[in-house]
Amino acid sequence: MLATLALESSGKRTPDGEYEWDFNNKVAKAFANELALYQGVTTKRFDDPTGKRDVPLKERTDGANEWGADYYISFHHNANTASWGNWTGVETYVYLGNRTTESGKLAEAIHPAVVEAYGLRDRGIKEADFHILRETKMQSILIEGGFMDSTIDIHKLRDDQVLANAGKLIAQAFAKYVGLTRITFENVKEVSKVEFLNSTGRKMAKEMIRRGVEENLFIKKHENVDEYNDRELISYALAYVNRKLKNK
Repeated sequence: MLATLALESSGKRTPDGEYEWDFNNKVAKAFANELALYQGVTTKRFDDPTGKRDVPLKERTDGANEWGADYYISFHHNANTASWGNWTGVETYVYLGNRTTESGKLAEAIHPAVVEAYGLRDRGIKEADFHILRETKMQSILIEGGFMDSTIDIHKLRDDQVLANAGKLIAQAFAKYVGLTRITFENVKEVSKVEFLNSTGRKMAKEMIRRGVEENLFIKKHENVDEYNDRELISYALAYVNRKLKNK
């Protein structure tokens, strides 16, 4: 089964003028990089990956719905008064009445990883009437990874290792929840025996190649990936996997 995922980030600022998007982006990138090491999953972001444009919420949810995502995880960092204070903690949200639904189960699977990664107070799993949660058609959660205007939490948010670890642990928790298999050299060899791909396999291979270009793992730009035959797709997809594994 192909497990698809939508990533989203938006941006307020800290009292010192730091953009929320910068914190969110580091978590989201670490999340996508970790999930790239699992079979049968494709990730797609619905914010502006450059951070230059604050994409409207409707555009994000419409995009995820049209893309056919199976899961939507929205990465955020909280704010209270926009002035420094001593409030603290992380929380995960589902839509109103969804605490016991499949989205609630997703939140239960993911939230412990959020708490562990940030090492902050556990504010629990909550319900809210957020657009992101209300308008997405798939299982969806929204993560608040600490307060940007907290004199306590800001130290965690300014630590790139904490943010990278948050993305990694959340990805691992997600992979466990949906039953993904981690890529190993053994199953890479098995994939290399395949000569022809189905439509899902082609889509996954193309996504991996494009991701490799974005992550500077390829010198070639692969601008005509849609014209590649199955053997070319398999070859470049395997190259992407091997380079990701070597960088771990």
